[in-house]
Amino acid sequence: MDRTQELEERVRNLSQTIDEMRNRMARLEGRDPGSAVKKQSDRRGFLRLGAGAVLGALGWAAVRAVPASAATGGNMVLGNPNSADAATTLITTGADPQVLGVEAAGTTWVEGTTGTFTAPLQGLGTGQGASTTLVDGVDGWAGGTKGAGVYGLSDTGYGVIGESNQGIGLYARTSGRIRQDGLLAAGLPGYTPNPFEQVRDLNGVLWISDVSGAWRRVNTVRVDAADGSGVPFAPFRVFDTRLLAGGARKAAGTTTVIPIANQGAGASNIPLDAVAVMGNLTATGYTGGGFLALSPAGVAVGTSSVNFITGQTAIANSFIVGLSGGSVQVKVAGHATHIVIDITAYIQ
Repeated sequence: MDRTQELEERVRNLSQTIDEMRNRMARLEGRDPGSAVKKQSDRRGFLRLGAGAVLGALGWAAVRAVPASAATGGNMVLGNPNSADAATTLITTGADPQVLGVEAAGTTWVEGTTGTFTAPLQGLGTGQGASTTLVDGVDGWAGGTKGAGVYGLSDTGYGVIGESNQGIGLYARTSGRIRQDGLLAAGLPGYTPNPFEQVRDLNGVLWISDVSGAWRRVNTVRVDAADGSGVPFAPFRVFDTRLLAGGARKAAGTTTVIPIANQGAGASNIPLDAVAVMGNLTATGYTGGGFLALSPAGVAVGTSSVNFITGQTAIANSFIVGLSGGSVQVKVAGHATHIVIDITAYIQ
């Protein structure tokens, strides 16, 4: 008898001893001994019940080709492909909710590589499926609104990485929903970003970075109501000197600050976090030629937004202007005139 046969015979004897002990326990408990354990004579069943004892008696070299302890639905064979007719379930046996931990020192994943990975735990799809079928390398599922099918966590690195050479790196399937937590503060993020990173601040405003690592706020022209109902934004008149107390014209050389944010009726108002507005600026009832200069409040400009001359009743021009502290300002040059401002849309 060679060494291998001798070791296999010793494994059989140990397994038989354990089976006999299980049968005795079953008799003491008043159960059918046949229900306690099913005899195994093939190599895949040697250590179904006694892996720990055999490892201690014979050492790892004697059992490295023998299955590990049986899992739900079939055996797991270390170092060999495993295929089971039923699902194999791994469950925690202690207070730590970690189900499966795999660690391998020195293994790394190299960005941009193709083919197989060097990570300690791999999930490989079985090949190319039909055009409507996904072949999953890793398939994670969890029930309930708080369930996470796949959860990736890292201290300062990447929690989850999705990569495809020519396809989709990350795919929000079916619902298309993607959730992203906001930063702890509103406004410009307070850290240096990675190239092409994106993040939302406390107010939900989206910030993206370019290849140089500089942040840029993503602004959107809004022509819908501020309540998000999809109702079209209703243009409104925000300023008219003819309706002010006394109805006086604005004199040449004066600068008037006009609040814009939170103006407007109902849902068609200007949100407090708007960064700019669009509309029409009108000069009317002027006493001579001149121009109006529209700018964010506190920002002095020398260019004209609308020019007016004698012989006309009124003249208007459309504009896009940023907000400063939620306000704009209008400077009058030349002669006194009435000023009218209408808002048609805003940028948020």
